[in-house]
Amino acid sequence: MSEIAKEEIKKEENPAELENKAEEKVYSEKAFKELVSQRDTLKKNQSELQVQFDQLKAKLDKAGEDELKKKGDLQTLLDNKEKEIAETKKTLQDISEYKTKYEDLDKSIRENLLKQLPDEMQEVAEELSTVKLQKFVELNKTTTAGMDNGKAGKGKIKIDGKKWNDFSSSDLAIIRGSDFTGYSQLYKEKFGINPTS
Repeated sequence: MSEIAKEEIKKEENPAELENKAEEKVYSEKAFKELVSQRDTLKKNQSELQVQFDQLKAKLDKAGEDELKKKGDLQTLLDNKEKEIAETKKTLQDISEYKTKYEDLDKSIRENLLKQLPDEMQEVAEELSTVKLQKFVELNKTTTAGMDNGKAGKGKIKIDGKKWNDFSSSDLAIIRGSDFTGYSQLYKEKFGINPTS
């Protein structure tokens, strides 16, 4: 029989003896000290691991709190942005009201300026900006005050229904040279006597 088989037969014959032998393990002093040293090392490692675990847990808790703080700050930031949006909407509404008033005023000014021009010039002048239209009207007022613009180069100033003070001195000089009869009529109305020729 083999050795293994013999041991199995012994186990079957005396199981109580084998259990007693297992309970009575005897260790040498060196082995005992080694076991105690291993136990102490394990306790020390366990203690160090517990300290590391506690530190990591504290860091994790702090990170969680920081995240909540960030979320709190984000909520504050969100609240501030919503206030800014509300203020911007109000400003935009105010600007819109002013824009409407400006457009109405601009339209009124343009209409008044266009009324001062002859019909044939109004079509061209409508395309100008308000500032340019105003300058255009001023230029055409001074050059066309009483002039017959329909006939180029004629240079005769209309005096029908107008008085002496309606004309500038240069206009009066032109009238005197081109229409002495009309000039005489204006002069007599103003000064009560006929002009000298």
